[in-house]
Amino acid sequence: MDQKDVHRNVSLYKLFVLCNEPLFWGPVLIISIQQLGHMALPDIYFMESAVVVLCVLLDIPAGSLADLIGKRTMLILGRILLLASCCGFACMSSPLTAWIANILWAIGYSFQSGADVSLLYGSLKTNGTQALFKKVEGRATGSRFILMAFCALAVSALVMIHPRLPLLCSIIPMAIPLVVAFKFKEPAQTKKYNTTEQVHILKTGVLFALKNIHIRWIIGYCAFIAGTSKIWFFTYNPYFERVGINIAYYGFIFFLLNIVAWFSSHYAHAITQKMSERACIIWMSALIAIPILLMGLLPFWPLAYLVLLQNIVRGFMKPFLGDFINKHIDSEEIRATVLSVQSSTTNAISIFALAWFGFMTSHFDLLSSLSILGILALSIGALSMRRYQKLFLSS
Repeated sequence: MDQKDVHRNVSLYKLFVLCNEPLFWGPVLIISIQQLGHMALPDIYFMESAVVVLCVLLDIPAGSLADLIGKRTMLILGRILLLASCCGFACMSSPLTAWIANILWAIGYSFQSGADVSLLYGSLKTNGTQALFKKVEGRATGSRFILMAFCALAVSALVMIHPRLPLLCSIIPMAIPLVVAFKFKEPAQTKKYNTTEQVHILKTGVLFALKNIHIRWIIGYCAFIAGTSKIWFFTYNPYFERVGINIAYYGFIFFLLNIVAWFSSHYAHAITQKMSERACIIWMSALIAIPILLMGLLPFWPLAYLVLLQNIVRGFMKPFLGDFINKHIDSEEIRATVLSVQSSTTNAISIFALAWFGFMTSHFDLLSSLSILGILALSIGALSMRRYQKLFLSS
């Protein structure tokens, strides 16, 4: 791969990430599943935790397959399924159709997981510019956040016309990454499919992730941040309803939170140059745990805007943690596999987290559940920091 191919991949990656997720879902996703899919909130938490089991089962084999037959091929397959899922959500009319759409999403996400970041990092590494990963990833993800912010402003108007419109409007943009995936240049030569070779790559990648203590910590911390954030996201709509925020303002709130996510993602590279790695980890943990606890203890509508703090982490985590783990993977042959181990672990934690939170909301009110979640997040964050200092700073 020459320098021209690397620049082309970077440009394509930015477009790929721009429409990587549905642009109009965020402000009304839970309400849409409740109204159009006719599902109660605890049932939605159970569905999310159940379908994520597929991600856990498929993530690592899909990652090793991407290392074998090519990241580009896996991205194409993944995007086809994700587009089908988006169409399924837009047409859902029962719990069954919501389940089918969610299952397609889980499979498509697993196929894409690890392959996209691995393709970017591998491309940059071919000409020795992998130090730019945080900058490229941060600005690519930031561009999506800014686009989602302005799309969010239209959601309230769309949902007033018909609750299905935000879902329908997301379909065409979701087709863009599929087209882009066909245009990527593979950074390394791939091989024909061979079961023995795939098993070897899978075994090597998994053992590397399990034996390397630094990789283990990074994977665990990623799972903690992503799992807690996922639960919190699914409480946005119920909390807004609980404190009396009119649905007409949901789009504006999501506009603000995406602006915040854009800022922290776009400037992640600059932030890490001014703050130590240790300081970044402390602030990420604090900005996740403390607002959740405050929202649970103090049910007042102004506190709904604490979700903006979580979106600082949302924007910052992918470029920061993505660079963090990639720097500790020294082999291109297992990069996608190791990244899939990270994704699989995060999904496994999400299964238990969402199932647990679904149980909590079935037996306690939303505010009590949020308070307990906040306390747990503070405790896990403190323990993670102690372990980080021992592993990364003691030497």
